[in-house]
Amino acid sequence: MQMSAIFGETLSFMQDTGEPIDLVVFGDDMFARYETLDGYTVVYDEEVGRYCYAEVRGPTLESTGVPADERAPAGLNRHLHASKEVRNQRVRSHLDGM
Repeated sequence: MQMSAIFGETLSFMQDTGEPIDLVVFGDDMFARYETLDGYTVVYDEEVGRYCYAEVRGPTLESTGVPADERAPAGLNRHLHASKEVRNQRVRSHLDGM
């Protein structure tokens, strides 16, 4: 099996609203992190149907509920990451499912 990683490539993603959004991607098919073009980490929020700014809550990244095409919440830091344990767990889960 051959996997490729993406380190800072800008890709376009479709949201449930039908609107595309350009995000900078870091990762591979097992675990990836997404940022806005100005460096804010985002996650896809199923309830909102759009990519939203993320914040660190415990070991994970969770949605703030604020869509990424709006102004970032005050005080939000850029380039946030989930913990190494969360990343490793997702990779293990992916591998176990293969």
